Amino acid sequence: MKKSVLLLMLVSSALGMAQTRLTDNENRFYTDTFNKKEVEVQLTGQNSENDSDLLNAKITSLSNAGGGTIHIRKGLYYLIDILLKSNIHLKIDKEVVLQPYFSPNSKKVSSTIFEVGKQFKVENVAITNADEDNEDKSTWFSAVFPKGDYRMKIITACNVRNFKFSGFKIKDSYTPFSSIALNLPDSKDRNEVATGGIVKDILLVDSHVGYGVIQIQAAKTVLCKNLEGIGGVTMRVETGSGETGTANIMTVDDIVGRNIKVKNGDAALNLSPHRVNQGRVDAEGIFAVNSSFAVQIAAGFKDKKLGGVDNMGTFDHNSYIGNIKATGGIGAQVKAKDFMYFNCDEQKEMIAKKQNPDNESTPGRSISVIRTNATASSGCKNGKDGGCYEVHIGNIERTNTNFVMTEDYTFKNMGNTDCNVAIPGMKAKHGKEKSKVGSKKK
Repeated sequence: MKKSVLLLMLVSSALGMAQTRLTDNENRFYTDTFNKKEVEVQLTGQNSENDSDLLNAKITSLSNAGGGTIHIRKGLYYLIDILLKSNIHLKIDKEVVLQPYFSPNSKKVSSTIFEVGKQFKVENVAITNADEDNEDKSTWFSAVFPKGDYRMKIITACNVRNFKFSGFKIKDSYTPFSSIALNLPDSKDRNEVATGGIVKDILLVDSHVGYGVIQIQAAKTVLCKNLEGIGGVTMRVETGSGETGTANIMTVDDIVGRNIKVKNGDAALNLSPHRVNQGRVDAEGIFAVNSSFAVQIAAGFKDKKLGGVDNMGTFDHNSYIGNIKATGGIGAQVKAKDFMYFNCDEQKEMIAKKQNPDNESTPGRSISVIRTNATASSGCKNGKDGGCYEVHIGNIERTNTNFVMTEDYTFKNMGNTDCNVAIPGMKAKHGKEKSKVGSKKK
């Protein structure tokens, strides 16, 4: 009798969890409502402002006429600050390569190729490969961010409704921005966030450790699907824009992730709320190969900005992350703050190594599957250590044993803090003398 009751309770609990999961039906996020009119734009391929002006003019003209599809045909094109307007679908051929245009008069570049809803509200827009919804990477168009001292995104999306970005490959050079950013518009109005959209079928190569394919700072009802990063954090749900003003107003909710991959990076998925109590995230199919972690879950905190919301920040307790598969190995981008999980000899080796090209990580071994400081079991205490919250975790699979830690979960108190080595960027502890930060002495 008791066994029957226990079984019923477990089944009821499982059913309850299944019922609370966020669904990933694409029709829930985006609907193709475009006018059937199709036009082409004849770009020059010159490394100048000309092509940006040509494309912006074509977008404005077609949007004013009711919208439609603009085809961009084969070629290498230099573009910057393309303002997408309502009811426009950009379809880009697989033979197209896009590069950011840099003005010779610009001393420091911090910009985006495509801007969507940053200055004004935009509805019903898409940027896709010509063979839309084809998961074969050979059908995707390309973007290349050359090496240099600049910060660049391929897409910034803010006050936009019903959108789709898909079907492209990005060859980065460790630039310090996520390639796609969903953020607050210039108005800073927290009711004007990207709502109802799909971001899928995207590959990013050579990512900076702190960034990746997408960062969601402000958005609701968004599906992220089939995203892959070589380096960095593929899908970063790290808020921060929502701290504007003093009211605790949710700006991130109903975020769904499916088939999120990372290789030779930091993590596939990162959750990190700042100041504001945010909504739900539901991610399934998280794959990490030769990366520091598969998943990172950070407690909420107040950043160093003055003013703003007087709160730590959390994600909704019904959030879910499941079907996590991690393969450990050499090649991870390891941040200095994670050196402490290595034994003392390995810590010294990591400090002595040459950093990766991003200058903020070091090549090393996979550490564990999940790193968190957000839960009670990890030592989180509300109001002292941060905004604490629990996330439902589904199945975890390790395909091998090549990890620093034997546990699936890594907590801060598991670190080796008595090695008497100077970890770059970390403070000395327990009163022990350490060599200067950044020293490579053994």
